[in-house]
Amino acid sequence: MGPAGSCCGSPDANRRFHRSPFHADIFRSFSWSANICGRKKWLFFPPGQEEALRDRHGGLPYDVTSPALLDSHLYPRRGLCSPALELTQEAGEMVFVPSGWHHQVHNLEDTISINHNWVNGCNLANMWHFLQQELRAVQQEVSQWKETMPDWHRHCQVIMRSCTGINFEEFYHFLKVIAERRLLLLAEGTDSGAMEGGAGSGLGPHQAAFDVSRITEVLASVVAHPDFQKVDTGMFSPRPEELLQQLEEVVASTASL
Repeated sequence: MGPAGSCCGSPDANRRFHRSPFHADIFRSFSWSANICGRKKWLFFPPGQEEALRDRHGGLPYDVTSPALLDSHLYPRRGLCSPALELTQEAGEMVFVPSGWHHQVHNLEDTISINHNWVNGCNLANMWHFLQQELRAVQQEVSQWKETMPDWHRHCQVIMRSCTGINFEEFYHFLKVIAERRLLLLAEGTDSGAMEGGAGSGLGPHQAAFDVSRITEVLASVVAHPDFQKVDTGMFSPRPEELLQQLEEVVASTASL
């Protein structure tokens, strides 16, 4: 919730309110935002367009409506960016934000909204791609200490987690939990209502098979990633390679679904 002129209502050090900065949602998740009351102005840019909005140092702008973006010396690629997709969200309306779309939101009135983010089989690969980008960014920042820092790769994972909220080890465990739930559903051949959200959740065998196939593709990439291979997986149960083999066998057996 927030007053007119803000988005989330978070005050800065001067106790003044500002719009949400230009961003893409956490982990490149999908999201929806439902207005209970008030009006919001949204500015959307499809994936890739944000690259033209980076300044000469590689940083994204805080505010895409700032006059500073007209400075071609500071923002040399600004002219390559298409105009924002702009919409006004009224009370009682819900906005869906696709995975990877950068956006900026401004409360036009005092506003209360409910928001939700999620990842599923359709954008799981986007999440994995994002995490790889985040690790590369960390590695670049601390590259000068690579030869002198013991366990440099492990430290990069620690730094990544502090910045992003998750590292490669935790991403594997995330994949494992979801995979095991989908495998259980396929094995039992029943509706998932008892496991995930009660009756009417709507996740049936076709959706489970789809999710398993997407998890398999991503997990294969994770297992083959050289930085994941440096993670100590000795205590993982099941081991990543074992889970991948199990998933591949299920994908082959459910290909006719």
